Amino acid sequence: MFTNSKIAKSVKLACLFGAASTASIATNVAAQEEGAKSVEKIQVTGSRIKRQELTSVTPVIEVSDFEFDISGNLNIEQKLNELPSTLPAFGPSSNNPGDGTATVNLRGLGTNRTLVLVNGRRWVPSRQDGVIDLNTIPASLIENVEIITGGASAVFGSDALGGVVNFNLVDDFEGVEMTALYDITGEGDGEKYNFDITMGGNFADGKGNAVIYMGYSERKPIFQADRSFSDVALTESGGELVPGGSSGVPGTRVFGGPTLPNGEVLGIFEEDGSGRAFQDPADRFNYAPDNFLQLPQTRHTVQAFSHYYLADEVRLYGEMTYVRNEVPQELAPTPAFLSNLEVNPDSPFFGADVQTALDGERTDTNGDGVIDGDDNASFGFIGRRMVENGSRQSVDTRDAFRVLVGLDGAINDYWTYDMYLSRSILTQTNTLNNDVAESRFRQAVLVTDDGTACQDTSGGCAPLNIFGAGNISQAAIDFVNVGATNLTTVEQNVFLASVAGELPYTLPGADEAIGLVLGFERRRDESNFRPDTFLSAGDVLGFNAGQATVGSYSSSEYFAELSVPILSGKDYAEDLSLWGALRSSNYSNIGSVTSYAAALNYKPTENVGVRVGFQKAVRAPNVSELFLGSSNGFPGATDPCAERLDSDDNVITPSAQLVSLCEATGVPVGQTGVFTQANSQIEGTFGGFEDLQEETSDTLTVGLVVEPMEGLDVTIDYFDIKIENAIDVFGGGVNNTLDLCYNVVQDANSEFCQVIERRADGNVDVATVLNDNIAQISTSGIDLNANYTTEVGFGLFEDTSTVNVQFRSTFLDKFDTTPVTGFDRVFECAGSFGNTCGIPRSKFQYNVRATWNTGPLTVSALLRHLSEVDDDTIVNGGVDRDSIVVPELAKAYYVDLSAAYMVTDAFSVNFGIRNIFEEEATPIGDQQQQANTFPEVYDVLGRRLFISGTYTF
Repeated sequence: MFTNSKIAKSVKLACLFGAASTASIATNVAAQEEGAKSVEKIQVTGSRIKRQELTSVTPVIEVSDFEFDISGNLNIEQKLNELPSTLPAFGPSSNNPGDGTATVNLRGLGTNRTLVLVNGRRWVPSRQDGVIDLNTIPASLIENVEIITGGASAVFGSDALGGVVNFNLVDDFEGVEMTALYDITGEGDGEKYNFDITMGGNFADGKGNAVIYMGYSERKPIFQADRSFSDVALTESGGELVPGGSSGVPGTRVFGGPTLPNGEVLGIFEEDGSGRAFQDPADRFNYAPDNFLQLPQTRHTVQAFSHYYLADEVRLYGEMTYVRNEVPQELAPTPAFLSNLEVNPDSPFFGADVQTALDGERTDTNGDGVIDGDDNASFGFIGRRMVENGSRQSVDTRDAFRVLVGLDGAINDYWTYDMYLSRSILTQTNTLNNDVAESRFRQAVLVTDDGTACQDTSGGCAPLNIFGAGNISQAAIDFVNVGATNLTTVEQNVFLASVAGELPYTLPGADEAIGLVLGFERRRDESNFRPDTFLSAGDVLGFNAGQATVGSYSSSEYFAELSVPILSGKDYAEDLSLWGALRSSNYSNIGSVTSYAAALNYKPTENVGVRVGFQKAVRAPNVSELFLGSSNGFPGATDPCAERLDSDDNVITPSAQLVSLCEATGVPVGQTGVFTQANSQIEGTFGGFEDLQEETSDTLTVGLVVEPMEGLDVTIDYFDIKIENAIDVFGGGVNNTLDLCYNVVQDANSEFCQVIERRADGNVDVATVLNDNIAQISTSGIDLNANYTTEVGFGLFEDTSTVNVQFRSTFLDKFDTTPVTGFDRVFECAGSFGNTCGIPRSKFQYNVRATWNTGPLTVSALLRHLSEVDDDTIVNGGVDRDSIVVPELAKAYYVDLSAAYMVTDAFSVNFGIRNIFEEEATPIGDQQQQANTFPEVYDVLGRRLFISGTYTF
């Protein structure tokens, strides 16, 4: 086997600004053998090697390949979501919202503020915001994962405000390894399959090595209808959870309709076209059954790694990746919500009572100056669920390609270099099926007096009878049904060059010289989203309309890291060192910015260490934030002008000030506090803003590392992160904008009220909330981690065996958001969930893994705990918890049990059960994310069983 200590050292030192995190510079720039050894302490995990969590100057979490194997995680994000320092983001149960990706969210600061690296280098972006889809990283190739929880922009560049997740993959392998995994729920559905083969070998007398990996994964769907927990969309009424759903119904909902002869206000149609009042929530449409609870997925992966020593101290290396992911989403049939829908009162689609009511609603639609039986009438606003058109389908196919070539080596005994060039291209095709064209819908509804033809017959129009469930003909469906295909391309080019070594200086009390890393990085990000013609024109009902997003930016960055050993081997100063990092960046869109970091590492004795660090991090706005074309979405929100009930279901009388403000912003006179909010979701218009500036963050960490006895180590780290000038949607979102308009500013001329448009019935039509630098986010807490390994005097196959217990926890003291700086409106989200705070943020999370290894058998159990969380209106709105239907989501305990057995030296098997006790989530109503809960936080599928096997030769 060809080896060279200088080259090995060079490769390790290349990780100073990549895989080994900011901690590496403090211990890894010693000369020759001492330098190489200290690097190996960082990179290699094992019972006798100090873990990076103990040697780093900033909080670092390591996840070994063992944890992925023993837990049967086919998808990486599920393993990362178990960590207390992460907040679950998009994953296998993210159907709506969701986009087919799987992401990671450190400290809950946002996926766009978490930088994901592979082998210390940037990976293939999966979206226009630059976020990485973890589906593109093969779990079978993972050697370990290193997580830096805190701002790290000075070392790694933009996007690292929340921290860095670095995946170290196998890139030097000899032989053939085949793995297979099968996973199924206790209900016998939702199967997962995974097949991998890794082949590698040396060539040219050991000077080179090449590895190729091929993998195939498949995940079967589970629908919300398949679980009693989620088969009905829940809402809140009468002080309890009741079946609810959407006001867009198969019988067609009429808002503010005319008065029928019997004195009722027309609200919904019977099958014969007659009308009656709408019964809320009994008449709402249950949209839940058609939604995925587990998204299906098909993934094909090809990866290749190779290196070749051109000379003893010069190594050429390369990487190639191709990943194809296909992830469908499925939603309930199109909800066609339309305003000012013109209809013919004489249409036979209407019952006699409706014809009579509509006769008095006619206007001069033919322009002859006379209102008579030749004119049409209009409904102010209707909602029709197009069940005859079938479920909506959105199929995302992402083809990711990346190629990298680099050169590293030793300049002399003290300095090494590394340089590489990478190019990544992602192409996403988004296919939408079973949409409805609004223009054709309006055309087909307006029929002749006998109902046999459209008044406008162009385009082959077929009469559309939406007035009563099940009345739409196949010919009408064929006419209004449309599909859409949207194309997105994302490109990233990176060039990075660095040198690492030591200066010829040693402080009097230190044994090691001052270490230094200098580097340059050039990066260009470019992406292009081209929506379908129907979608860009806003002529599609049921899917969010959107405009093209096209843009690019580039950056040139110089960075440096410095490690200064001050004292070593002294009384009460086993080690005292100072570390610093600086990065100066020039962006084509925002200009020059600077990030810096400093840390002090002090070990009074061999077994006790203290670390203190401060980092000023910067994140530049991404292409999506800058150039996103206008698009519509439907977030959960509460309209302060709508009818509100107290805890006894009595209507709350609005104040005179609120009545005046609501009427000034479009609510009809006398309707404030009277009209019913149509849906728990309110439409918003979102989009980019090209004048965005960078976000900045300050991160303070203070840590204690203790090794009180052989085999036991404990780390305690305090973190405090504050992000200013944070990029968010205007007002902090639709819900917060409504709150600021009506409850805080209370001025109809304010910018918050001006973006709100209302319908004739008083409901919000749309709120325009584009991106802006407006927000502030601050979070703080404590991480407590412990690891204990001991040998015991018994075993199944030998006289002794090994027991390991690992404890990881996070206490979240604070997570505050200020949606708009300048207003005394701070939302406290630690320990809360809801429309303001979003996903639950437990104040206390921990997981404990206990592992027993006896000869060829390893048995492991994992306990995960999430503390209870409160409805966010309790702390942020002063709402009495007794008046809330579900004031609290209960604490959760999840227990997994698994085992691994080496059948032979070449063949091993893993098997296990996840969520053994089938812990269930607390069902909630209007504050839910989807499926009556937050399905990426709480288990909704029940018990899962898996088995996997690995054969090596």
